[in-house]
Amino acid sequence: MDFGYVRVSTKEQNPERQIKILMDMGIEERNIYVEKKSGHTFNRETYDMLVNHIMRPGDRLTVTELKRFGRNYAEIYREWHHITKELGMDIRVADNKILDTSLNKDLLGQVITDVVLALLSYVAEGDWEERHELQRQGIEVAKEAGRYLGRPRIEFPENWDEYYRQWKSGEITARNAMTLMGLKKDSFYRLVKKYENPDEDSSNE
Repeated sequence: MDFGYVRVSTKEQNPERQIKILMDMGIEERNIYVEKKSGHTFNRETYDMLVNHIMRPGDRLTVTELKRFGRNYAEIYREWHHITKELGMDIRVADNKILDTSLNKDLLGQVITDVVLALLSYVAEGDWEERHELQRQGIEVAKEAGRYLGRPRIEFPENWDEYYRQWKSGEITARNAMTLMGLKKDSFYRLVKKYENPDEDSSNE
């Protein structure tokens, strides 16, 4: 049986984009479990309930990205081992087709999956640490300049380019784009202005 797990980091983020991806992969909406928790901790009640109490050996868990398991190399690898080796279930990662343990069950397939998993887990951890270090440095610089007020800047969400293009070409409405990217109206149009006029945005900083 196929299950999906969706995680967004804050209550303000919208999970609809991830849900749509999982449904497009054939997972029934009733089998998709959503949790709003920071990726910095792995204390997740919904995740634990799904993996350790609802799913059974032979079932498959699908996530949109590897980092939905966490952004720490050791935790990602530990969860992968727990699900696939200890519980006898499969994992599928939407944005990387090679990470599907229900395919290539032979030894070579398992070795390739393990190597790719280790590499991507390491990259995910490094990316998380780098972004937080850059954020910390930016805050320190802003504080020294007397400009830091504690409100984080709005950043472009994942798949911005995809949904921005669809909106501009008329394939989806602005409201649909906002919903898919989890943005409020003012945030959406602020990012549109920033995206279309990057020079103007940088000159105002």
